[in-house]
Amino acid sequence: MQHSRPSLLHHFLCFLLVFGLAGPALASDDSDSNDKRSMTGVWLTRPASQFVLQDFVGPVPEATLMRWELEEDENGLITGYNSYFSEDDEGESASRGTLCMVGARIGNRVVLEESYAIDNGVPAPEFSTIPIFVFDCSARNGKKIRCLGHGLSNIPPTALKATLVRSQHAGEQFPVSEAAREICQPG
Repeated sequence: MQHSRPSLLHHFLCFLLVFGLAGPALASDDSDSNDKRSMTGVWLTRPASQFVLQDFVGPVPEATLMRWELEEDENGLITGYNSYFSEDDEGESASRGTLCMVGARIGNRVVLEESYAIDNGVPAPEFSTIPIFVFDCSARNGKKIRCLGHGLSNIPPTALKATLVRSQHAGEQFPVSEAAREICQPG
């Protein structure tokens, strides 16, 4: 009885069959709606984010604490809020507020844009559709995001770098007020 060796064609067909079936499954793990990489959740700056703004007296270095509450849909579109507290290096010029956020994600690249909702305790619905700041971020392992940000023409020139981590126990640090929720996402 003679045993034949599998032909090169046989190996090629097996290769196509294996990767033809496994390929789509592997590709779906890299989809934009992958829950592991979803931006949905609460994110906190760790450590405080450093930024510099150009004021009438010159460049002013400042720091800000941020709490992002984000919701990402199945298409990679993001909505949410940025509750922040900022002050200059001397601990003066403190400001706090909540900003409306919209954005999008493709893979690990995230872009977010902000507008005012609450500015130093005062609701600002008339400014909720005027963008003031943009973040360009890189998401890492679904647990950390690193961002560069810059202000737009309706605020003093500003540049920021931030690292935010996903928080499982964010509690009520800088909570989003009902007024801000109504301004950013009415209805």
